[in-house]
Parts: sequence; C-alpha cells; structure tokens
Amino acid sequence: AAHSSELAYLLAVALVLDCDGRVLERQLAMTEQRLGRERAHLVRQYYDAMAGTAARYRLPLLQMAFPALKRRPAPQLAYLVDLARDLIDVDGTTDLYEYCFYRVLAANLGVADGPGQKSQRRGGGRDATRRAAVDLLCVVARQGNSEAASQQRAFDAGIAVFGHWGSRYAYEPHDNDTVQVLDRSLDTLLSLNGDGRRKLLEAVRAAVLADKRLSAVEAELIRAICASLDCPLPPILYEQP
Repeated sequence: AAHSSELAYLLAVALVLDCDGRVLERQLAMTEQRLGRERAHLVRQYYDAMAGTAARYRLPLLQMAFPALKRRPAPQLAYLVDLARDLIDVDGTTDLYEYCFYRVLAANLGVADGPGQKSQRRGGGRDATRRAAVDLLCVVARQGNSEAASQQRAFDAGIAVFGHWGSRYAYEPHDNDTVQVLDRSLDTLLSLNGDGRRKLLEAVRAAVLADKRLSAVEAELIRAICASLDCPLPPILYEQP
C-alpha cells in the first residue's frame, strides 16, 4: 500500500487514527462520509493490520508512502491534509503523536495549515529564537525520559551544544502544554539559517542520546522537527536497532 498512489492515500488516513481506539468509531464514520464506504473499509483493514505493530514504525511507514502520495494531484493532497486535521480534531485535543504525524504529513506535502491554526514563520529576533530552541530541548528532554533526573541530564547535554549563551537557561518541564510549546517553538525556529538548524539538530541529538537510547517518542519528535525545518533526517534514526 505504501508504494501505490491510490492505497498510500488510505494508508496515511489509517496511520492518523486513534491508536487507543477511544474515538476510532467517530473517526471511521467521518472517513466513510468523506471517502465512501469501500475506501473506509480499506482504511479500517490497514488500521487493524497495524494494531500489533510497534509504535516506532508508524511514522517511518508514512515516510515510505510519500513518493507514491506525491504522484497524486495537489488538490487531492490538500484534501488529505484537511481530512487528517479533522480526524485529529474529533475529540478536541491533539496528542503528541498526532501533532508529529500532522507536522510530517503537512510539511512533506507542502501544506502549512495545522490542527486548529495556521503554521507561520514567527519573528522576534535572536532572543526569541534562542528561547524557542531552549523550549524545544525542554520538550525533547521531558518526552524522552520519565524521571526528573534523567530529564535534567538530557537537557544539560543538549543545551551544552549551544555554548556560553545556553548556560543562561534552566530546564523547564512544560507539563501541561507540550503541543503548544512545540508548535510555537518550531514556527519561531523557521527563521534559523542552515547553520543554525544544523546546530539545533546537534543539540536535539545530544539530548536524545544522553541515556544512550532512542525511544519511539524521541524518534517521532526528530521526524517532526526535521520535517518542519526542512532538514534531512539524521543518521541516529537508522543507527538504532
């Protein structure tokens, strides 16, 4: 399906459906309304087939489907992105996987609108950009580690990459607004030049590997960051077993 321009479209829809199944039936009803019964049935089949698959393979599978997807006409791709946004918004909330999925999908298909708002390049100068980089590292450190001490170590490893100016910032967990912080930070970081983006990814990599392992959530974050900033995926995603 990932290599078929027709079926990759439906596979992408299946990949955005609620992994926990809480709002699955509502999402499937919307899918049938938008795509028809036959296509919705195939979407359900793909969803069921992936039920026993580890979470870390979901975004790589979406990435694999992009060459086939991009053979579709632009209006159909815009419709897919709109449908994905509406499926995410069914329950009025956006979890981290849904956010990462949408960022990767929209960036690769050239569509800027995000769940509930429009992604845009934010100004603010050097201080705002540095604050955004620090906030992004805080999100990466917290999502990749369950204990406060390991979160702090991850943040310290990442912030050290920025040198002297980074030492002025402390770790902040952002417990209640992870997606909002991530969204705001990535939009602000669009103002970075190529060297700045490379330095940022080096800091993210250092934070992720502070515990010498790469979790599924960390891999999803890296994919969303790279897609948003138009950077190639780093080797770290392919070096891990």
